[in-house]
Amino acid sequence: MILAFLLLLAAAGDGLWPRGAQEVFRASARQCEAAQYAQAAQTAQSLPADERDLLLTIVALSRFEDLHDPTLIRESRARIEALLDRMPDESASQQFLKALALVQASVIYGKTGDNFKAALRGRKAAQLCQSLMDQGHRSPDLDGILGGYLFWKAQSLGMARSLFGGDTRARGIRLTESAASSDSPFRDAYRTSLVWIRFEQGKYGEALAICQKALGEMPDHHLWLQAKGDMLFRLGRLDEALATYRQSHSDLIGVEVLPVNLLSAAGNLGRIHYAAGRLDSARKWIQVFDAPTGKSARPWLPASLVREIQPLRRKLGLPDPR
Repeated sequence: MILAFLLLLAAAGDGLWPRGAQEVFRASARQCEAAQYAQAAQTAQSLPADERDLLLTIVALSRFEDLHDPTLIRESRARIEALLDRMPDESASQQFLKALALVQASVIYGKTGDNFKAALRGRKAAQLCQSLMDQGHRSPDLDGILGGYLFWKAQSLGMARSLFGGDTRARGIRLTESAASSDSPFRDAYRTSLVWIRFEQGKYGEALAICQKALGEMPDHHLWLQAKGDMLFRLGRLDEALATYRQSHSDLIGVEVLPVNLLSAAGNLGRIHYAAGRLDSARKWIQVFDAPTGKSARPWLPASLVREIQPLRRKLGLPDPR
């Protein structure tokens, strides 16, 4: 299921969606949450071409986060580029749909390593949302898209943020909080964004509370489970973190096309065991993380995890698999 960053989005009321489209997005989102991807794609077929291709892209990206089948990314990139080439942006509804499509494009480019294009598409989506808000439109989805952009842009600029629009993080957090607590059928995207904002702020307890609430609604959701494990680790609750990642690793065996989430669980088990002083167990799990059978999955692994494992290898006397 897709939890990283601003993927499942839909507008709430106020005329931004074509009549009836919102309910189709709601139904498809619920099916994605249940990992019913074939049904979610079938639900999209009732929409006109532009909305259909937007929703099919969202479904494919959600499926990719679950299964890590690289063909899904290639298909999604081709579909969203064709959609953006033909989409008009004259009316408010058209501008909103284009903003949603730009968000999907930004995610796809980020996952395939084209960070410059990802940044451009994300900025354009935020600009469209701000323009709609300036026109008087209000929805949690405008808040969610713009809020995430405002926080992460300012956060990434560091001290240079004063030269590029100032420190917009506080506004970004307020908007993201509003979207994450809304009744939008796709608030999971905003909750995910808020979790990693809290993580970036070092507010691991608040991030953990969001994870716990999501897992209360979706107990089998392995990405929320891994996020919970990460927060427990940062809070120093090592035995709980180990139990969480053991469950995640067990649940993921044989599930993915490329074992990205499976290896992430193994890498996290390695670093948590190391932090707990259990060096033999740490060595075992890092060897699982580095196994040749996972080579094709390594380009998709979280960069932060890859960085944190590197010094542990040296300390444990393990070779670099590269």
